[in-house]
Amino acid sequence: MATPPSRPWAELQHDLLVTIMTRVGAPDLLTGGTPRACSSWRAAARDPLAWRRVDLRDWAALTSAHRASSSRVPIHAALSGILGVAATLAEGRIEAVLLPEFADEDHLLFLAERCPNLQYFSLASTCMTYDKFCKAIGELHSLKGMAVDETLINYDVLLHVHQCCPDFVELKVSALYVDEEMASVICTSLPQLKKLEIPSSDMPAAAIIKFLDCLEELEYLDISGYETPAISSVVLDKASRLKVFLWNSKFELGEFVDCSNCGEHNINPQEPCKCMMEYKVMDWLAGPA
Repeated sequence: MATPPSRPWAELQHDLLVTIMTRVGAPDLLTGGTPRACSSWRAAARDPLAWRRVDLRDWAALTSAHRASSSRVPIHAALSGILGVAATLAEGRIEAVLLPEFADEDHLLFLAERCPNLQYFSLASTCMTYDKFCKAIGELHSLKGMAVDETLINYDVLLHVHQCCPDFVELKVSALYVDEEMASVICTSLPQLKKLEIPSSDMPAAAIIKFLDCLEELEYLDISGYETPAISSVVLDKASRLKVFLWNSKFELGEFVDCSNCGEHNINPQEPCKCMMEYKVMDWLAGPA
């Protein structure tokens, strides 16, 4: 059988290359795909469509790719420089950006002024001024979602988000503890939420029920890893209307732990689910490490 003729990678269609580049990390994009890539690949890495989603969380790789030595350039200034490059390459059309842990409200405002059509951002900072954060939100009328620390779960701040961003439907919160009062703040200020993620948080059943009762448009709820007793049948019944409900009650029966990885909403909270049992049985059969 004759061997089919080979084709050089450089002849891949531009739109296909751009699709590939959307799956390449920001460090490689900043160097043009890869340092030794051909001209067509470097051109694809410079296409604005390749910069619709920008993940800047791997700061060490980013500074290496951008040749921004932390010993010479202050870290906050270096991030602003990289954000400026990303915004320029994207021609202001960045849709989502994941910022490194040290980023603050000044970086968000910097980005909002250059990419007003931003639809999603993650900002892990625990120390921010409400005024600057709200000023940045005021520039982001197309914002649909954000991931923030619990320090920003404030009625006035979230109400400002609701008023400035009519399409806002997704919220992820990093919090150690979520009580019924915090749940009420979220429900009252952001009544149109469709997706809510609060993983690995200490959360009473009353707070979970508040979300399920008050967020009428909610479709996706992730409270996986929350540190209270088993999910009750009341919660499971109320959550049955959701498209996705991720939970892990950490309620232990011997060495078994309830979880929702199997995707069943009618799990008896007094019994470990099938996927967890299979995992534990296989682990036992394998014997000691």
